[in-house]
Amino acid sequence: MPMLACTHHVTWIAPAEGGKHQCLYCREIVTKKDIFPKWDDLGPEFQRRWDAHEKGETAKPAESKPA
Repeated sequence: MPMLACTHHVTWIAPAEGGKHQCLYCREIVTKKDIFPKWDDLGPEFQRRWDAHEKGETAKPAESKPA
């Protein structure tokens, strides 16, 4: 059942395929203008990671080394 008014708080946002971001609470794909706190109020590190994911530059997870 969809939420009537999800705030899309940044702690609920996760990177999704195709450079998009998804709210884990309501499962909606969100943009910069949809999130809370407002984009301009977020720090430069958060903004850098968001922009990098949108451009497809997200760092790959570290590979495990053999024992």
